Amino acid sequence: MYNIDDLHAEALDAVEKVWFVQSMQTVERTDPTISFRLSIRPDLFVHVLLGELTGSLYFALIERGQRIFGIDRHAGEWHVHPYDAPHQHVPLREGLEPKPLLSFLSRVEDLLMEHDLL
Repeated sequence: MYNIDDLHAEALDAVEKVWFVQSMQTVERTDPTISFRLSIRPDLFVHVLLGELTGSLYFALIERGQRIFGIDRHAGEWHVHPYDAPHQHVPLREGLEPKPLLSFLSRVEDLLMEHDLL
């Protein structure tokens, strides 16, 4: 089972290796949850939340306070909030395992380049 320590280690790895990630800020950490942000530019970041008790995992690309893209795992099922319609839930059967955060960041990189978000 993917846990807080796994996710935190993956985030630290992303800060070191993913070219567009500038820094990481922990928003909240408790025994069963962690929430943090990976900054890309001042008004663009990736927000991450893991709840160990429920197994829920949420990734969102936030620009100017609004989610513009996301992928979530809730109740064991993955779904996408597409870039062109972030309010929608589209099933993602393949999920993001085994490194969900790095897989999400790969998709973010594609969006950053495709939509000139940097």
